[in-house]
Amino acid sequence: MSKPKQEVNEKEYFKEIHFLYEIFHDLKNVEEIKLFLKDILTSSELRMLKRRWHIANLLSEGLDIRQVSYKSKTSTTTVSKINRLLEEGNGGLSLAIERGKVRKKQEDRAYIKSKQSSMGSKFVKGWLG
Repeated sequence: MSKPKQEVNEKEYFKEIHFLYEIFHDLKNVEEIKLFLKDILTSSELRMLKRRWHIANLLSEGLDIRQVSYKSKTSTTTVSKINRLLEEGNGGLSLAIERGKVRKKQEDRAYIKSKQSSMGSKFVKGWLG
């Protein structure tokens, strides 16, 4: 498929695009989203989407452009573009990264809590029971 030269400017097209956003919202879990993205994107587009997300996260951790370029195996130009999106974009990427950080903290806490014994060692448990 060749690159579209310009956006289609028809009312019906915009209604379909709005519906697409609603479909994203209605997908029920990670597996459904994965299946959808694997079907609608080429393998190259999906790989680039994942790489952009990785780059954005590395930048949000405070790494500089050269460090991110090295870690993500991409050019400094690509990293700079993602950095510009974080700084001057519409805010969606930054919002997603912040929500991701919150979610990771919650999952880390839940994991730690699941590994902690509520009653001490197995020897102490026998004394209380």
